[in-house]
Amino acid sequence: MRVLIIEDNPKMAGAIERGLREHGFAVSTSHTGFEGEELAKAESFDLVILDLMLPDRDGVDLCRNLRRQC
Repeated sequence: MRVLIIEDNPKMAGAIERGLREHGFAVSTSHTGFEGEELAKAESFDLVILDLMLPDRDGVDLCRNLRRQC
């Protein structure tokens, strides 16, 4: 299962990523909303873990865009 983490806090993203990898998940991580959106469009993910309070964009708007486009 492929998981995309979009989280601006490196410690939080790292902890989530480590836990998922330990359980056999393939994980990609982005620290900005814009980068995360590009990754989501370019690759296929089964799950997106999305921080709602990103510094460069609103997480709810990003979620709406991803649902429409992916």
